[in-house]
This record gives sequence, C-alpha cells and structure tokens, in this order.
Amino acid sequence: MHHDYLMRQIQILTLCIAHHCNREQVVHEVTDPYRNEASNELYKLLMEMLADGKINEAEDLLFDRVEQEKINQEDVLDLAFDFYLKVNAFSDDFLELCHFSREEANAGWADITKMCGLLEATS
Repeated sequence: MHHDYLMRQIQILTLCIAHHCNREQVVHEVTDPYRNEASNELYKLLMEMLADGKINEAEDLLFDRVEQEKINQEDVLDLAFDFYLKVNAFSDDFLELCHFSREEANAGWADITKMCGLLEATS
C-alpha cells in the first residue's frame, strides 16, 4: 500500500512539472545522439547500474553530474524522473537487497527538483 501511494505521488508531481514546463510528459528519450550526448551517455550508464542493482552508486553519479553541470539543465528533470520512476518500480525486496529505500528515492527526487528551482529549498 505504501509503495502504491508513493508511486501515485511521484506521478502526480511529474504531471505538475510537465505542465509547468509546457510538456506532456517528463521522461528521458535517447533520440538525438549528438544533441544531448552527455545526457544520453549518463542515462545509459544509470540504466546499466540500475540493472546491476547499484542504485546508491547510480544516484551518487546522477547528483555528481548534475552538480558539476555535466548535463544540460533541461535534461536533468527527464533523467532524474526516469531514474526515480524505475527505482520505485522495483520490489521492496530488491530495494532492500540493494540497500536502498523508497524514502531515499523520494528524498533524492525532492533534492533534484530543488536543485532545478521547482521546489523551494527548506533548511
């Protein structure tokens, strides 16, 4: 039940962000390999790490690249949303095996949206 609630919250927030950005959805698509090469490369690496159960390491990499501005600001939300949506789709058992929690995912998503200026930072 808690998992369903969190998934609905993330989906609602995503629709709000998409609307704010005048877009129908917020997902990362590897469509033009030259236009967003750094973003596409990061996306592929994140998906490989998720498939290997390296969720913590993948999240750390995402934040490192965002903080170092290694990817276009416009791609940050797409990458982050896609990443956290996939993380939240994992079973509780798999997340526990990977030493990661839904609460960590929600906190990470909130931090990314704050970094992008979509939510106010609280101290």
